[in-house]
Amino acid sequence: MMRVAIDARMIKPGTMHGIARYVYELIHGLSQTDAGIEFHVLVNSDSPLLDQKWPGHIKFLEIKAGWISFREQFEIPAALRSRGIDLFHAPSFVAPLFTPCKVIMTIHDLNHLVLPQFYTPFHQVYYRVFVRSCIERSTYILTVSHFSKQEIVRTIHLDPAKIFVTYNGVSERYKPITDQGELAYIRELYELPDQFILCVSNNKPHKNVHQLVRAYCQSSVELPLVLATPVDGALLRLAESFNKKHRIFFSRFIAEEHLPAVYSMTNLFVYPSTYEGFGLPPLEAMCCGAPVVVARSSSLPEVVGERAIFANPYDYLDIARALEQGVNDQGAREKALIGISEYRKKFSWEKMTEQTLGLYRSALGLDPSPVVGGEYTPLGGGLL
Repeated sequence: MMRVAIDARMIKPGTMHGIARYVYELIHGLSQTDAGIEFHVLVNSDSPLLDQKWPGHIKFLEIKAGWISFREQFEIPAALRSRGIDLFHAPSFVAPLFTPCKVIMTIHDLNHLVLPQFYTPFHQVYYRVFVRSCIERSTYILTVSHFSKQEIVRTIHLDPAKIFVTYNGVSERYKPITDQGELAYIRELYELPDQFILCVSNNKPHKNVHQLVRAYCQSSVELPLVLATPVDGALLRLAESFNKKHRIFFSRFIAEEHLPAVYSMTNLFVYPSTYEGFGLPPLEAMCCGAPVVVARSSSLPEVVGERAIFANPYDYLDIARALEQGVNDQGAREKALIGISEYRKKFSWEKMTEQTLGLYRSALGLDPSPVVGGEYTPLGGGLL
């Protein structure tokens, strides 16, 4: 029986966003398959995955090395060798320089290369030395949008024939929540205003939260702005200079199980990021029926289609215009509810798992070429 190892060390207690969500959904999807392959999942001892029950073909391999560390360069190859692994899937930017088996890598975006000024010297060296080497040695590269595929080809000069697009998905739990008791409970739990604009994001520079606050302050919008980020004194001082400090709310971290309710009750969701490999939050918000403002940049137009309100992320006045448009459109929520089923069909974790499994089988020599939706496609076609 063939053995595939998947690195899941980024899945930590208390959070399941971004890459961790992608990896969890992949492992969960593979647990539902009967592909004649054993999946060995690399975890640290505190992984919440260890607290769940899994079928026999999902096995766990505990290692001590932390995610993104020099120690993993030695411990992971040894662990792969000990289990007789045939294929290693590095579902993030983390991979050993030397592996005793074939490698597939998922590159979600190229932040680390395109925006190196936002990363530490250690991370810059790690990405340029270890990650680039692994990319070049990988049998296939998976990525989450055609924008990211183009970025990989442009930046790393990689053969596009080995790069496959496997979109992220939206969980079925992201749907409009109408239970008034649940909504009231979540509103009280996070101390949310009766009406509000919402931004769920970290506060890294490319997320553009500072530009959003400036735009909000310049706009005529009176609804409070809720930022699901840590309290930032600079943002509060900026809002104070416009006499809008009292309208800026910093919510504590919103647990994933509560996000559908928060998305469902917000008047407008805004995501002004300048660089995204995919951008899952606005898609999740749209599936909950929230009107959405997003930046017209990177992968976001590809993901949200034409149902969002777009703004130039580098022009705070244009973001202000988009906020005003979203808040003042009385039929915005009704329009947002149209087409949710189309998004679910296009962005499905089940579809992502199926495509990824097809690439596993191809890399292992079990199939002559990658499988997409039950059909074989030539390598140069990529996954659509």
